[in-house]
Amino acid sequence: MLFDLHPKERREELFGRDEEVEYAVKQVLSGNWLIVGGQREIGKTSLVKVVLNELRKNGLKGVYVNLRGVKGLNGLLNALLSQLNSMKVSISFKLNFVVGSAGIELRKGAKPVSSLTELLDSLEGFVIALDEIQELSSASRQLLEVLGNVFSTNPRVSFIFTGSHFGVIKTLLEPPSSSPLHGRPPATLTLKPFDEETSREFLRRGMEELNVEFEREGEVIRELDGVVGWLTLFGNLYAVRGLSFETALKETINQGKEIMAEEFSHFLEGRVNKALYAEIMEALKIMSRWKDIKRAVELSLGNVDDKTFSEALHKLVNAGFVEEREGVYVIADPVLRRVEFRRLTKGSRANTSADPV
Repeated sequence: MLFDLHPKERREELFGRDEEVEYAVKQVLSGNWLIVGGQREIGKTSLVKVVLNELRKNGLKGVYVNLRGVKGLNGLLNALLSQLNSMKVSISFKLNFVVGSAGIELRKGAKPVSSLTELLDSLEGFVIALDEIQELSSASRQLLEVLGNVFSTNPRVSFIFTGSHFGVIKTLLEPPSSSPLHGRPPATLTLKPFDEETSREFLRRGMEELNVEFEREGEVIRELDGVVGWLTLFGNLYAVRGLSFETALKETINQGKEIMAEEFSHFLEGRVNKALYAEIMEALKIMSRWKDIKRAVELSLGNVDDKTFSEALHKLVNAGFVEEREGVYVIADPVLRRVEFRRLTKGSRANTSADPV
């Protein structure tokens, strides 16, 4: 059902992404690793799960790991082991693992880099999808060391990475000359919002599945654009749960605002200049040029160093909250534009010093 809120897993459940699925499958079968990018609620997880299912038809074993909340290589290792044990994978190990009652277990005192390397080198015919790869940005150097080793020694394992284009994922896209992946960048696939015609067809097909007459697609698209996550949520609230049009649209926006506020709060974790990011986002609701955005921010915070301001704006772009279009900056997601960013930093003192990546 198109308006099911769970991520899609089968090809026939996924709407409007046939070309993207074909491209992703072709890349993996050709031996390339793949990065799937795009703004939040654009359908990255659904696409990756469908691609894994298609690759299984080609004899490969697909493993999906959601890295949300996972910190460091130990977290990745445990999450990967959990998935492999749920698949009842049988592998021979030498150094860092034992087979216990719960399946594959890490030996006491084993180091994460050597353990991950051994585990990945032991797999054959696997495609591993790491969703929200930016969660491992703090361990990017070690992760690249592991991935570079696996790329060189075990062509029987492929990776699909998804997430926002910052931190680890940017390093994967543009590895420095010192990186083990230099000269071996993954292929990239960036998901875009549906255009108006595709959005209309998505809503029409979803309503038809549920035998619901509907002729107000244009009003929905004006509010939600072509972001498939928001269109799906509206369809579920209206056609599945039976809310009125006005209530369903209002509730979609309200629930979406909560989701995006949580995403932005997660982005702010550990940053010293939270108020600066919030003020930039507020300014972007009415301004679009660098100098105008900066002027609006300084009206609230006082003088901000050009370099510090540019770095913060750049990080918002890399995190997928802001798009840069030929020198014009916009909040692309229509629901994100409705978030009250200052409320997310209430109680935080203004700090306009530079943040770490």
